[in-house]
Amino acid sequence: MNVSPDPDEIVQEEYEMGEPRPVAVTVCGPTEVRELPAAGHPGYKTDTVGTAVGVRLLALEPRRKYATVMSWESDLWISNSQAGAQARAGGAMRWPAAVPYVVGHMHEVWAVAEDATTPVSVESVYWSE
Repeated sequence: MNVSPDPDEIVQEEYEMGEPRPVAVTVCGPTEVRELPAAGHPGYKTDTVGTAVGVRLLALEPRRKYATVMSWESDLWISNSQAGAQARAGGAMRWPAAVPYVVGHMHEVWAVAEDATTPVSVESVYWSE
């Protein structure tokens, strides 16, 4: 009895990959969904945010799972652009001091302070690779 596999069964032919295309999927019945784990070491930083010029707190980062932004002394005007943050109510949302703001997207986040220059802490957690 020969138990060794045939070499053609072991070596698989590699095909030229074309452009990736979306695949239509239909789910029938209950489906289990699991979230990808986050990396074990989040990134931390502290920026000083003033009242006039918008500061980029978060850059465009596709690997970011979420980030937490926290101002300690002054409310923040938060936007996805520097111009929006500097426009305050015309292009940003006001976020109260000492309340964590959780960012669940990968886009840029800009901010200016409402009353006075304030330290802002940022924690970024990334998808595992």
